[in-house]
Amino acid sequence: MAQPTTPSRAVLLITGAWHVPEHYQKVISKLESQRVRVICECLPTNNNVVPPNKTIHDDVQFIRGIVAKETAAGTSLTVMAHSWGGVVASAALAEFAVQPGLDKAGVTDLIFMTAFIPAENQSLADLFGGKLPPYLTSMPNDTIVWSDPLDHLFHDLTPEDAQQALGLLVAHGHTAQYTPIQCDRVSWRVIPLSYIVCEDDRALPGFVQQMMIDKVKAEGIAVKEFRLSASHSPFLSVPEKLVDIILKVMSSR
Repeated sequence: MAQPTTPSRAVLLITGAWHVPEHYQKVISKLESQRVRVICECLPTNNNVVPPNKTIHDDVQFIRGIVAKETAAGTSLTVMAHSWGGVVASAALAEFAVQPGLDKAGVTDLIFMTAFIPAENQSLADLFGGKLPPYLTSMPNDTIVWSDPLDHLFHDLTPEDAQQALGLLVAHGHTAQYTPIQCDRVSWRVIPLSYIVCEDDRALPGFVQQMMIDKVKAEGIAVKEFRLSASHSPFLSVPEKLVDIILKVMSSR
């Protein structure tokens, strides 16, 4: 009788709002140089259509489709989510959980990188008490704009790299960030969670990241914490350190 095959490994990178896969290319390239396959696709809410025509539900269905396809192909996934990506990952992945010790396809680990951690039926805005921070402005065309994206997102990059990253940003919608997720249970209740706290983040401050982690821990859920002295964009400012953490998490399973 044929022996069962060992699942192949890959990283699924879920981007932040306003961000596209090109923002993460340094990390993607470094992982690929370590022979790690990386899947990173542009989310529907980042399609740069104005006024926006996609919501969180479109992102969730999109990611579920990718994970379902990879699981059917026998892939074992570590999912890394940045910022808004944490909202998407929380809503999309519980049904694909792989229990520790089982050698099967599915999602084995979550790595949240300065990412939001919603509970069931919460929106991103709910994590700020129902209203986004003052440096984010909702416009009449249903987009949200930053008051100073260079300072909030890219302040620890070289001026040249910061301008390049700024030029890649796309439109993102007000409605998406105020729409609650819909799922029976969020993924971090059933999939091991690691969290990378970016201590110099001016968009999602370190103390807010820690508050979300502590709230999860208060529910009896373990969170493996890592810390980087970095902005909201560690994939651009400290990609080597970020890759080291990803590989460490992957090797622990």
